[in-house]
Amino acid sequence: MAERKDYRRIVIYGAGAVGGVVGGLLALSGTPVLLIGRPSNVDAILEHGLRIVTPRGTRTVRLPAVTTPNQIKPADVVFLCVKSQDTDAAMRDLQAVVNDVPIFCFQNGVRNEEIASKYFPRVYGVLVMGGGVFTQNGEVTTRGDPPGRFIIGRYPEGTDELTESIGAKLRDAGYEVMITPEIMPYKWGKLLGNLTNAVGAITNNVGEEANRIARIAQNEGKEILNQAGVHWIQTTEPSSRRPKTNLKPVYGQFGRPLGSTWQSLVRQQGTVETEYLNGEIVRLAQKLGKRAPINEILLRITEEMAANHELPGKYTPAQLMKILKPD
Repeated sequence: MAERKDYRRIVIYGAGAVGGVVGGLLALSGTPVLLIGRPSNVDAILEHGLRIVTPRGTRTVRLPAVTTPNQIKPADVVFLCVKSQDTDAAMRDLQAVVNDVPIFCFQNGVRNEEIASKYFPRVYGVLVMGGGVFTQNGEVTTRGDPPGRFIIGRYPEGTDELTESIGAKLRDAGYEVMITPEIMPYKWGKLLGNLTNAVGAITNNVGEEANRIARIAQNEGKEILNQAGVHWIQTTEPSSRRPKTNLKPVYGQFGRPLGSTWQSLVRQQGTVETEYLNGEIVRLAQKLGKRAPINEILLRITEEMAANHELPGKYTPAQLMKILKPD
């Protein structure tokens, strides 16, 4: 018997780097998609279409885009792709339109699922590996071929028919997907990787000295998670098990993109999600009666840069190392 195809519409709430690429590739694979984004980005998409740059070439897809969730219906599935600092506001706006709709959190950090579950009963966690680049309206870039890998599970644990159905849609769009009943340990593991986002944003550098700072921040994070008894799973695999991926260099006015925090500073949005990454380690340390000084400083600097609309590269790695004063 032929497998029944799921024709439910996917609503991309946050048509930025991750949301734009996922939404565009889903639309190209035949899935109905609605984008929700900022007015300037939506205007560009409606006028020219969404331009998707991939290692295989550039395609433009025409798809509906709006600035508010007022068109969402109970039969839709929502892919929440806003930055963590915008999750609560997005859920309030969504709840004003619909009482029950599945929410898939395609976000960094570990608190989005908890926040979403206060508003909606069906929440799913998604670990995103291989996101996208979004620095100009109406255009997103994915460097990978395949474009990325997702790990999906119901929050706080478990799987169901919808996780399998959504996984199938994403595979049709070219992604690699793993379904797990334990999503949050994977997301804690990804959070450790995301502690380095602040370093790239502050230094605009990927050299050995920047890498050393990143390792120091991660080691501090691992120590705190272990002391707090948090179960985390490393999200990288040995190269022998990882599929071959063709990564296309992406360079622009500000150089090579260095993560989601870097992109927020480039776009001068006024906020960054560091509070939900490095800040998570700081809060856990405080609960233990301890401090996480490296992550504290990285959090403070990135938030100050965002508030002052500063571009990436405020400090060189050497200057940042002096400020951090690691033991």
